[in-house]
Amino acid sequence: MDALIHTKLAPPTWMGNQIRRDLLLARLDAALERRLTLIQAPAGYGKTSLLSQWKDQLDPAAVRVAWLTLERDDSDLRRLTRYIVRALEGGGPDDAPSEEAGRLAAALPPRAAVSAIVNRLAQESRRVVLILDDFHRAESPEVDAFVRTLIQLAPEHCHFIIASRDYPWLGQSILAAAEQLVELTADDLKFEMHEAEALLARFHGEGLSSVDVRSIVERTEGWAIALQLASLSLKRGADHHRLVEEFHGPSSDLARYLSEQVLMTMPAETQEIVLRTALLDRLTGDLVNLLCDRHDGWMILERLEEQGVFLTPLSAERQAYRYHQLVAEHLRDRLARRDAAQFRALHRRAAQWFAERGETPEAVSHAIQADDDAMLATILEDAGGWRLIPLGHQAMVERGLSKLPAPLIAARPRLALARVYLEIKRGEMAAARADYDRFVTEAETAGLSADQWTEIRVVGDVLADYENEPVTLDDLLARESLLRTLPANDHLVLANISETLGAKYFEGGWLERALEPTIAAREHYLAMGSLYSDVFTRFLEARIRQAQARMKDASGILAATREQIEANFGSRSDLAANCAAFEAELLYEQDQLPAALALLDWAVPHMELSDGWTDVYAAGYCTAARAEAAEGTLEAARAMIARARRLAGRRRLRQLDLRAALCELDLLIQYGDDPAEVRQAAADLDLDALADRNEDDSTVHRPVVTAGRLCRARLALIDGEHAAALADLEKLKRWAAQHGAGRLLVDANILLAFSHRASGEPARARACFDDAVGTAMFQNIARPFIDQRRFAEPLLNETLGGTAQLDRFRAQFLKGIARSLAARPVSGPAPGLLSDAEAEILEHLGFGYSNKEIARLIGMSPDTVKYRLKSVFRKIGVHKRRDAVRVLRERGLISGGAGQSAA
Repeated sequence: MDALIHTKLAPPTWMGNQIRRDLLLARLDAALERRLTLIQAPAGYGKTSLLSQWKDQLDPAAVRVAWLTLERDDSDLRRLTRYIVRALEGGGPDDAPSEEAGRLAAALPPRAAVSAIVNRLAQESRRVVLILDDFHRAESPEVDAFVRTLIQLAPEHCHFIIASRDYPWLGQSILAAAEQLVELTADDLKFEMHEAEALLARFHGEGLSSVDVRSIVERTEGWAIALQLASLSLKRGADHHRLVEEFHGPSSDLARYLSEQVLMTMPAETQEIVLRTALLDRLTGDLVNLLCDRHDGWMILERLEEQGVFLTPLSAERQAYRYHQLVAEHLRDRLARRDAAQFRALHRRAAQWFAERGETPEAVSHAIQADDDAMLATILEDAGGWRLIPLGHQAMVERGLSKLPAPLIAARPRLALARVYLEIKRGEMAAARADYDRFVTEAETAGLSADQWTEIRVVGDVLADYENEPVTLDDLLARESLLRTLPANDHLVLANISETLGAKYFEGGWLERALEPTIAAREHYLAMGSLYSDVFTRFLEARIRQAQARMKDASGILAATREQIEANFGSRSDLAANCAAFEAELLYEQDQLPAALALLDWAVPHMELSDGWTDVYAAGYCTAARAEAAEGTLEAARAMIARARRLAGRRRLRQLDLRAALCELDLLIQYGDDPAEVRQAAADLDLDALADRNEDDSTVHRPVVTAGRLCRARLALIDGEHAAALADLEKLKRWAAQHGAGRLLVDANILLAFSHRASGEPARARACFDDAVGTAMFQNIARPFIDQRRFAEPLLNETLGGTAQLDRFRAQFLKGIARSLAARPVSGPAPGLLSDAEAEILEHLGFGYSNKEIARLIGMSPDTVKYRLKSVFRKIGVHKRRDAVRVLRERGLISGGAGQSAA
C-alpha cells in the first residue's frame, strides 16, 4: 500500500501534441530567476500542459527539473516527503530509493524531513526546479506549512513552481516584496486569437474564419478545455458552420467535464451554494445570503475564489464576482432540470431584491426567468415603462414586453405607451399611430390622472416628431406654456417636451428660438445621467449651428459627440451612424467628397436597418447623392435618391420623400443634359405649389419650401426669367436674414448676384457676391460656389481678375474655389478621366500596394482611398483591382507598374 506511483513523477503522457504557448513559456522563464512561481486557475485552463511544454524546452545539463503530480493522499506529510525526494532523485520505477529516501520513509518529523530535503538540494550543482502540480488536491495547513518552510530554507539555486486550482498561502507577500514571486492566473492562461486559430485548425478547422474563431474565443473566454472540446468536435467530423452556430451553450462533453472535474469534487454544501448562486450574472455577499439563506456570504465568496471554482472578481477591490459564462450556463441548466420550482423561486427572490434597489435590468431578467408575468409587468411599470426607452434601455423593455400577453400590457398605461414607443423606434409608424390612437380613445374613459395624461402627451409628441408632420407656431407656443406647468423634478418629461420643441422650432426655421429648449433638454438629460438621450440634443444643436453657417461650431460639437459615442456605445452603433451622416454633410460643404462618402458607405446601410428621423435620413441620403453626382456618377446619385424615397414610403415620412425628390431635381438642374427631364421632374413635384407655400402653411416643413424656391429660382435663371427669380430670391433673403439662416443666405446671394449681373446691375451683383463670400470664407463653405458653378463662376472670375484689392483671406478662399472648378469640367468628368488624386492612388495600386499602404504613402485615410478607387471602378466599368489596373494601363492612364501585380 505504501508503494510509490512513479507516473506521478513526470507530466501525463497524453500531454504531447499540444499547442505551443510561446508568450507564456517566455514568462515562465522568469521562474529561473525567482524563488516561487504560482500558477493558479480553475480546471481546464492548461496549467499542466503549459508546465509540460516548459519542462521539455529546458536543458537537462543546466537545469534539474523534478516533477510531482499531487493527489489527496499526499496530504500525509510522510508520503509527500517520500515523493519529493524521489522526484529530486529522478529515479525510475525499477531504481532503488537512496538511503536518504529510506530515512524519510521512516516517518521523520516534518522539520527533520525539511532538513533532509534541503541537504539533498544543496548537493545539486545545477539549478533545481521543483514542480508541484495539482497542489490543491493535497493542500492542508500542515502541507502548506511544510512547503512554505521548504521554500524559505532551500538554497539559492532552487526554484519552486506550484500549480493549483485553489490559491495557496505559501508566504507570497514576503516573496513578492523581495521580488521573488511570479504569478500566472486564469486571465494569463486564456488562449489568444492566434493560439485558438492554431488549435481549431488542427482537425480540419481551416473553414473557420477569423470572425468564427473570435466568436468562439469570446464565448469560451479563452478557456482551454472548452476550445479543446470544440477542436475535438471538428476532429469527429462536425460541420464548422454548425459548430459556430451551436457554440452557445455547454456541449455534452463540456457538461460532463464540469460535473466530473468541478462539481463532484466539492462538498455537498458547497455544491448547493454554487448551483444557487450561478443564477446571477453579478454576485455579491449579500446575494449569496439572499439565495442561500446564510449570513456569511462574503466569506463564502472568498473561499470559493480560493478554491478555483471559475469565480472571477469584477474589480481589484473584489466587491462583486461572476462565474465563467459557460460554467454558469451549465449550472443553471442543471438546477432547472433538478428542481424547476426551486429554480423559479430563486429567480423570483432575486427579481424582487433587484427591483427594490432600482436595478431594473437585473430585476427584469430574473422576473423573466421566474416565468412570473405579473411580477415582470409590475417591475417594468414601476420602473417607468416607456420612460426606460429614452434612457437607453430599449432592448430590455423590448425583451420584457415580448414575454407579456397583450391584455396585460394594455391594462397598464406605461406599458401600453412603451409598446407604442418601441414601434416608433423600430420605424413601424403605421402600427405606432394605430396603437397610440386606440390607447388614447380607451384612456378617455379610464379616469387617468393629470400626470398620466402628460405622459400620454409626451409619447404622442415623440410619435408626431418621428412622423415629421409639421406644426404651427401656435402649437409650439402651447408646448412652451405646458412646460411651465410641469414639476421641475420630472426631468424626463421636461427633457422630451423641450427637445421636441427645439426640433420643431428648427424645422420651422426659428433658429434662435430652437436653441433655448435644446439646451434646456440637455440639462435635464444630464440631470438624469442619460448620455444616450443627451447625444440627440447635441445633434440638434449642431444642425442649428450649421443652418446659421457656423460650420466650425457644428464640426466641433459633432467631433466631441462622436468621441462620446465611440467610448460609450461603440464606433459602429446606431448613434455612431447618425453622427457620421451629419459629419459627412459638413465634410461635403467643405468639398471633402471622398471623406464624406467614406463615412456614408457604412452609415447609410446601418441607418436603413435602425430607427431614424427625417433630418438624419435627409443628411445621409442627400449628401451621398450630391457627392456621387459631383464625382461624376449621376446614376449612382439617383439610385441613392430612390433608396431614400423607398424608405420614406415604408416609414411614412412625407417630408423625407419631398426633400429627396427636390434633391434629385436640383442634381438634374446641375448635372442633367435633358431639359425635358428636368421640366418633367419639376412638374411631378408640383414645384410651384411647394415653392408658393407661405409661412402660415403647416402642411410642409420650412426646409421643403426653401428647397422648392431655390430650385424654381435656378430654373428661372436658366430660362432667363430674372424677374421671377428675383421675386423668390429676395423673399428667401429677407426670411434668412430675419431668422439668422446664414447658410441659406450664401445660396440666395450667389443666385441674386447672378440675377443682378444678368439684369445689368453690376454693383448690386458684386455686393451680393461679396456677402456670400463673406459668410462662407471663414467657415470654409465651399460647395455652394461649386455646385452653383454656372451662377457663381462669372462673378468669381470678375472678382479675381478685377482691379479691386482683395484682402488675403478672401483672395485665398476664392482662389481655392477657382482651383476646384478648374479641376472639374463643366459637364462633369468624362468616363475614365482621372483627377490628380485618383491618378496618384492608381499609380500606387499598379505596384500592388494595399489601401492601407497607399493611404500611408499619400497621406489619406484608408476609407478615402477606398472611395476614390470605387469611383474609378464605376467610371471604367470594373469591379476588381486587377481588372482596373489592366484597363487603365491599356488606356495609358497609369504606367506599367514595373511588372508588379495588383492582385
